[in-house]
Amino acid sequence: MHRLLVVLMCWSFQLAAQWTPQNGVATSKAQRVALKNARIIVSPDKTIERGTLIIENDRIVEVGAFILTTGDAVEIDCEGLTIVPAFIEMWTSVGLPKPVAGEHNYYRPQLESAKRGAYYWNESVHPEVHAAQQYASDSKAINDLHKMGFGFALTHVEDGIVQGTGAFVSLSSNHIHQQLIQPKAAQFFSFDKGVSNQTYPSSQMGSIALLKQVFHDANWYATSKPNERNLSLDELNANRQLPSFMHTNEKWEILRAEKIAKEFNLNMHFIGSGNEYAAAASLRSLNKTIVLPIHFPEAFDVNDPYVARQIPLSDLKHWELAPSNPAILHDNGIPICISTHGQKNPAAFWSNLRKAIEHGLDSKAALTSLTIEPARLLGLEKELGTLEKGKLASFTIYSSDPFEKETKVLSVWTLGQEQVIELPELVDISGKYNLFIENKKFPIEITGKPGSWSGTIYQERVQQDPKKGSVTDTVKIKMNVQLAGSDVVLQFNLNELDWKGSLNLHAKHTAKFGVFEGDALLPDGRWVNWSAIKNDRINSGENKEKQPTEKQHNKVAWHPNGAFGCENEPSSKPSTVVFENATVWTNEQEGVLNDATVIATNGKITYVGKGNHTIPPNAKVINAKGKHLTTGIIDEHSHIAIYRGVNEGGQSISAEVNIGDVLYPEDINIYRQLAGGVTSAQLLHGSANPIGGQSALIKLKWGHEPDDLLIKDAPKFIKCALGENVKQSNWGDFNTVRFPQTRMGVEQVFYDGFNRARSYMKEWDNYRNATTTVVPPRKDLELEVLAEILRSERFITCHSYVQSEINMLMHVADSMGFKINTFTHILEGYKVADKMRRHGAGGSTFSDWWAYKFEVNDAIPYNAQLMADQGITVSINSDDAEMGRRLNQEAAKSVKYGGMSEQEAWKMVTLNPAKLLHLDNRLGSMKAGKDADIVLWSDNPLSVMAKVEMTLVDGEILYDRSKDEQLNKRNQEERARILSLMLASNESGEETKAFVKRKPRRFHCDTLGEDGSTEENTH
Repeated sequence: MHRLLVVLMCWSFQLAAQWTPQNGVATSKAQRVALKNARIIVSPDKTIERGTLIIENDRIVEVGAFILTTGDAVEIDCEGLTIVPAFIEMWTSVGLPKPVAGEHNYYRPQLESAKRGAYYWNESVHPEVHAAQQYASDSKAINDLHKMGFGFALTHVEDGIVQGTGAFVSLSSNHIHQQLIQPKAAQFFSFDKGVSNQTYPSSQMGSIALLKQVFHDANWYATSKPNERNLSLDELNANRQLPSFMHTNEKWEILRAEKIAKEFNLNMHFIGSGNEYAAAASLRSLNKTIVLPIHFPEAFDVNDPYVARQIPLSDLKHWELAPSNPAILHDNGIPICISTHGQKNPAAFWSNLRKAIEHGLDSKAALTSLTIEPARLLGLEKELGTLEKGKLASFTIYSSDPFEKETKVLSVWTLGQEQVIELPELVDISGKYNLFIENKKFPIEITGKPGSWSGTIYQERVQQDPKKGSVTDTVKIKMNVQLAGSDVVLQFNLNELDWKGSLNLHAKHTAKFGVFEGDALLPDGRWVNWSAIKNDRINSGENKEKQPTEKQHNKVAWHPNGAFGCENEPSSKPSTVVFENATVWTNEQEGVLNDATVIATNGKITYVGKGNHTIPPNAKVINAKGKHLTTGIIDEHSHIAIYRGVNEGGQSISAEVNIGDVLYPEDINIYRQLAGGVTSAQLLHGSANPIGGQSALIKLKWGHEPDDLLIKDAPKFIKCALGENVKQSNWGDFNTVRFPQTRMGVEQVFYDGFNRARSYMKEWDNYRNATTTVVPPRKDLELEVLAEILRSERFITCHSYVQSEINMLMHVADSMGFKINTFTHILEGYKVADKMRRHGAGGSTFSDWWAYKFEVNDAIPYNAQLMADQGITVSINSDDAEMGRRLNQEAAKSVKYGGMSEQEAWKMVTLNPAKLLHLDNRLGSMKAGKDADIVLWSDNPLSVMAKVEMTLVDGEILYDRSKDEQLNKRNQEERARILSLMLASNESGEETKAFVKRKPRRFHCDTLGEDGSTEENTH
């Protein structure tokens, strides 16, 4: 007669007796299970309400809304629950050990690989590393992934440039042998060398060059079948058909990696960084999948306005736009896979996923990115991704739709095995009810949330008042509430005359109608029937449902996405611009023309003169009366706009690296130098080694993507160096492992390199001229470039100071049959100008720098004039981001020191650097047919009073002083707008972080390492 008053919470959806827990895992005794009455999200485009999912062993055998019989299946009632296909994690190292450095001194760099065996020469290249050989089940990490809805993972060792293969594993309770589904599912690459302590590579351009060399070596190894074995190349070639994933730390790295993929015919996809939204237009045409992290940046603590004003606008805009990254990429037709990488915990993952949905990502697209797209990439779409008949029984059961509101993961089923995550609360019983028992009625109220319910019963009480007589008031009585499945237990004490004591009520709850019906044990020991009917819902406190909010989708990414960025993508067709009544510095035989006209059309200068001319239709006409018009300044020696390293100093010769591979178009110095009249520059490798890397000749095209900066069909250049930097005398005590260590050794590096290049050229000539089939030589990217120098197809710009070394290198070049094109710095050039003229070298120098290190002690400000007097082509360069803004004034110093004419001084920053760069047929003078790189000055350009009013690059107006003030105002308004949003975020209690100001670091010749060249701009 007595009944159980407190119903114990039981799992497996009211059928606990049919399940046996083993180590926290519920394993079915039956082979066939039917989950009924669930909301089943079969795929992003198909949802079944109150459907049935039947599985047998590890397969789905039936799914539908009207399944009449489940056969001998164990039936589980999933009323009110949602079943979603198991997610697939594409970026994780779950179950794998962390990489550790080799057995050598971490603080002392090494030239050779510490890895023993027949492997590749660089230890950051290890395709022979297989995740499957190191994988061990990690229950804690797997449990966290389960709570995020994941049932499978592609796990790999995240270390090195060629990282090896990843294993596709099921996150199940099966034996380790069953967890391993695909031992080799994909291969992984990156631009970071990882834990390797080899000196090479030490820059991103070095990593790119090394990766290219690896693929060339692999191709040669596969086709030539040399009489040697290389275990690394064996593995790389064996894995070529696998999907490839490249780790990227920044959006432009995707374009760099794609160029490598195209060159070597790789099926490459990308692991993103979170700022791809700012390059969506450029990434759209790739048709490649991007694996996206959704660990969006936390808001800065901006309560202190003095701190807030220092935060770069680019950081503020990224904080606002990062949650829109998945939506923007999806809207641009770019396939994505969402990853848990970087999440602090499961709650953070779900919070950020819903934030992405709030910021415009369609929930169907979100599900696709977690299921169908990963399965497609791995060739498993017939097995995973949807809940269709015949597919693997892998899914997650939630307390509600996880894409719509906060929910709980109740269990994860992987390959038919269930992992219980949390005991379910199947119903929400909060609300106001009328309780009926023994012809009595009591209002009751239940509040709280699943797992923590409480209640109040309202009892009317009649009391006698001497003045008012009978008075009725209401007493609140605390009620204990327990819920287990659909079983409810209520306990409370009453003070009724005939019911004094505790009442214990047990009932079944019908969620659809909001009704309790059951039995009650009264204080007198009697069992009676009772019921309660909901008459109102609690809409306050924690039970208040979040009202649906309109999805945010802020797509306003500037180009670049920071201060002075362009709001629109650059136009492919520049407008026609006409300058009238200008004082034109032609740098031609005509000299300076007064009241002249210059017309720029389609990126070219089409007219220069004072005669009759026709203004093209729709032209922008500018009255330049009283103003000066020149061609753009050309900086022969610059280090701006370079990403992650200006020096590849890991080896004595690094001719294989290319600055053009690592252009960074968002460097604020591009805009600043446009404001100083600079339109073109040679971006040089640093001076860490005798033969450095290849130069990039660029136009300063602010707002464009990296490859747009490169001057098309430009001559090829390379940086060489002499002096203190090369022999590492100023690198520190630990940098003594690399040859050379003396100036004598520097000369031998040149001879050794060019002699090897000669042998290399001969080897290829013999192969090409062979009448019988022979094995082709191995392509060596370093020697290819040195061979170009010997064939006069690539030209040398050489960092130089001391006359003895200048003489030495000219002697090396003469003896090897090539010329030094330009000696840069060349502060002792006045001592050897006659020899430079006979050799045929030009000079690019500073105007008046001296004594900043020992080998500069003999520098004089008359150097430029004295070299010019010897008939040498001389230019003035910056070698400094700040000086690059003032090259007009640097040129003017030679008018003071040496009495150079104004026009000849001006040529040192325009026509002369164009000659040194072999671009004077296109740049450097105002002549019809040349590129429309034009600068409008308020005054004589050599005057300290002159200001740039407008700068055109290829006919496109990229700087306009009249709009600069508007942009400044826009920057401040944008800053204020985002800071107000961030302050509101601070006040709402969201997580914040303190702002730490990053010290700006500009690249110079002697800068080592990958630390950023990009400078913070706090506008």
